[in-house]
Amino acid sequence: MATPTHLARSSALAAPVADGRPVLGLSTDSMTERDLAAEVVRRSTRPVTAFSAAALCGQDDLVQDLRAFSESNGLSVYFHALDLDLCGIDPVDPGMVRQIAEYAKILGSPWITTDFAMWVLHGETLIENMVPVPLTREAIDWVGDRVKHIQDIAQMPVIGENPPYPVLVGELDILTFMSAVAERADCGLCMDIGHLYILRQQRGEPVERPEDADFPWERVVEAHISGITVRDFGAYPLVQDQHKWPVDEPVWRTTDILMPKMTRLQALIGESEGMSADDLIAKLERMDDCIEAVSR
Repeated sequence: MATPTHLARSSALAAPVADGRPVLGLSTDSMTERDLAAEVVRRSTRPVTAFSAAALCGQDDLVQDLRAFSESNGLSVYFHALDLDLCGIDPVDPGMVRQIAEYAKILGSPWITTDFAMWVLHGETLIENMVPVPLTREAIDWVGDRVKHIQDIAQMPVIGENPPYPVLVGELDILTFMSAVAERADCGLCMDIGHLYILRQQRGEPVERPEDADFPWERVVEAHISGITVRDFGAYPLVQDQHKWPVDEPVWRTTDILMPKMTRLQALIGESEGMSADDLIAKLERMDDCIEAVSR
């Protein structure tokens, strides 16, 4: 597959990762846990050099604070937009998209990451009430064209992430959906390893499927990992994303499966809002082992 044109615009994407390995990073609450993140960076014996920063459009002061935090702690930033609505039905707001892109540039982020979901409805942000996109052929065209339009306005790469849908609607597998959207929009992808485990569990499917060989793994430039909880309701298991919990062994096994496939991965981020410093340090150590295993 040819190098996506939008990815080719970004020097961070076009250039190889320093010393041939993805960077190791973390996320904590961007507003309330920056001191915790700084402590973890200081105490960790592993090279923690990246921070996933999250903000809403309009949080100008927070973005400036995050820039100062990252610079004082020697961290590169990967910006996660909380209200960039890749899959919604509200008209795309060009001014909002440009403001989000400006935040990414202020933070020095090589791209903007957000989940494939509806994040805004009638102008109201849905931070705690993400609406899943139907995993259907019809939705591919809608989302693909919308992502391309947003990316053209932003004039920087927009990276779509597989989300932790509590309920699945539609016949497609999430990777089939992401692959088709990325091809139509010519965009990069973020692989949340725990989210993939969650969605496959909800359908009673193995983590690794033969069809995954056709997924454009070379488009994956960022990956996330966090803990999960599982509740069995009989008819179906409810598997949920839990950033404050240690990573479960099935998710670590999924990480071992996926890491060799993501040949252009540039950052592995441990999502850890609400986690203690000691647990986060232990998590980052194992994440670094996962990076080292594919960097030899």
